[in-house]
Amino acid sequence: MNQAQFLSLSEAASAIPSGSKVAVGGAMVMSPMAFVRELIRQGTSDLDLVVIPIGGINVDMLVGAGAVRSVEFPQISMGEFGMAPNFRRAVESGRIRPREHS
Repeated sequence: MNQAQFLSLSEAASAIPSGSKVAVGGAMVMSPMAFVRELIRQGTSDLDLVVIPIGGINVDMLVGAGAVRSVEFPQISMGEFGMAPNFRRAVESGRIRPREHS
């Protein structure tokens, strides 16, 4: 019988090297924010994000921290708070490569 294996948040985040492709989801609810903050704290960079189904504050924080190289997405939104500001600035300035799939 297989034993369950548990990692600390720090150990799990350190398993994602810079330059990885990472799928994120959750938008404004059920988003893995502690994991997002740990990736930022560890200085992870050049991530290629795949957003499923909608990106929100999680994506915006990673982009704002300079951790993202590209984003594949159907929608990035802060819901009733409007457009994700870090994401918008990064796309407009050409700092990240967007691949929109709506």
